[in-house]
Amino acid sequence: MQLTEKVSLLSRKIEREKAAKKAAEKLLEEKSRELYSAKQLVEDSLVNIKEKSEQDIALLQFKTYLESILLDFNQLFLQKPISNILLQRLLDDLIGIDEIKACKVRFKSLDQSGKFRSYYAGNKALINNDSQISSPLFWSNDHRQIKIIINSEDIILGSLTLVIDSPNSWQHTIEKQLLLFCDMISAAHSRQELLARTIEEKQRAESSEQSTRDFVAMINHELRTPLNGLLGSAELMSDTELSSHQKQLLSTMRQSGELLRVIINDLLDLSKMSAGMLQIVEVDFSPAKLCQMIYDIFKLRTEEFGLEFIFNYQDGIPERLLGDPDRIKQILVNLIGNSIKFTQQGKISVNLEWRAERFCFSVTDTGCGIPQDKIDTLFDPFTQVNNSSNRAFEGTGLGLAICKHLIEEMQGEINLESTLGKGTQFNISLPLKPVQTLPESISASEQNFPIETLSLLVVEDSTVNQVLIEMILAKLGVKPSIVSNGLEAIEFLDNQQVDIIFMDCRMPVIDGFEATKRLRADGYSKPIIALTASTTSTETEQCYQCGMDEIVNKPYQKEDIRKALVKWGCKLNSAVTTSSS
Repeated sequence: MQLTEKVSLLSRKIEREKAAKKAAEKLLEEKSRELYSAKQLVEDSLVNIKEKSEQDIALLQFKTYLESILLDFNQLFLQKPISNILLQRLLDDLIGIDEIKACKVRFKSLDQSGKFRSYYAGNKALINNDSQISSPLFWSNDHRQIKIIINSEDIILGSLTLVIDSPNSWQHTIEKQLLLFCDMISAAHSRQELLARTIEEKQRAESSEQSTRDFVAMINHELRTPLNGLLGSAELMSDTELSSHQKQLLSTMRQSGELLRVIINDLLDLSKMSAGMLQIVEVDFSPAKLCQMIYDIFKLRTEEFGLEFIFNYQDGIPERLLGDPDRIKQILVNLIGNSIKFTQQGKISVNLEWRAERFCFSVTDTGCGIPQDKIDTLFDPFTQVNNSSNRAFEGTGLGLAICKHLIEEMQGEINLESTLGKGTQFNISLPLKPVQTLPESISASEQNFPIETLSLLVVEDSTVNQVLIEMILAKLGVKPSIVSNGLEAIEFLDNQQVDIIFMDCRMPVIDGFEATKRLRADGYSKPIIALTASTTSTETEQCYQCGMDEIVNKPYQKEDIRKALVKWGCKLNSAVTTSSS
């Protein structure tokens, strides 16, 4: 091959390599641009995700803060009537978070004048007081100010106004939380009016047996419902992180709530006694477990008072007895509580034994004793050893009267021996029957049942109780659906199915009894558990007659709800297993 041809071939090869290199460089440049664009896209996405996460965290903190205030003031409003001080405290707490710049409550005067009064917190100048609204909820044009009407039974009680610096995406959460605050204030106002109406109603109550029964049932419901919110909220708060001061306040609140429960029970029991409604039930129970419960209740309390607590459970008591354990517990709690109250130093002794086919127990103290001229009247209602206004010991004077009535209803006997300045001994004997059969032990499936897998419907008209049971169920890992009356429950179940229903008994539109009847008539077979504030045998019978499967009494605790869910969840699971096999 000639030299010129070789040179020509080499030149063409070089040109091809140059072209290939140029194409490769161009491709590399294009890919570099694509890679840079992808990198920018990833960085932008990471920034957006970070901003979204920060917003979500801020929203969660904001919601948690409002919920904690709601819980705190819900308890305060249950303990105390609405006052100028409480409303101002509520506003002062609301501006404790950066997003809330100012707030105002305009509320109907608590006196007879009926005039409106305004309360402020934060930067008052930020609030636009000129805004007139015709709807229950109104946002300003810049979405910085929200105003919500507070009403009760279509009567306007006032309004709540907040100036909030937050993203527009928070609007739904803000509305939901503030509506709960307005419902809480409205419910507290309604309770005050209800209490006043109840007192007037009691004074005018007819003397007939039926009107007395209706009155007792209504009082039972209306007093236990707010008490349920108080004690239930206290239980939920005890599971949260609290400072030592908050724990002390919570302990005081729970003790006050339990004292209120005792007083309410005494008053209601007296009403039932007068109406012939106080009844004794007979169930199979373990006296040892009952007495252990009593010991646990008073062991710490006696230590706090510096008293020695001796609990002597003698051999020979049957393992199972037939009787009313709740009423026996009530008697023991009342007697031991009285001994603690009237014993400044020394000891309290409880002795339990089985003698001559009777369950016998005595409560002995080293207290101040009872004068002989007071012993004959000690079991009369509203009677105390010292009835003067400056007496040292608080109480209604109903406990011993109710104990005596309960013991007589159980065909038992009570007597006392007392020496002034040395102490008192109460002796009780009850003719209970031993039971040979042992109860079924808790199965492993019940102990380990995953209640978080259950779908629930809560039918409850009280907003306070809705929030309470939703929080209790959240602690158990369950998120329920919630409706406000029986009609809403029926309509809900037309389109959806649930495993278990918690049904309040007394509600507007359609109550729990009628709703359950209609559901059972339509073939609904899943468990329906009554949530009732009533403890009367009449209402208990009504619950079962309309088709309810179980009753959980208010005030309930998380353990009461958990046990009901485990029991009926296991039964549902067993039924499904049986049908599939």
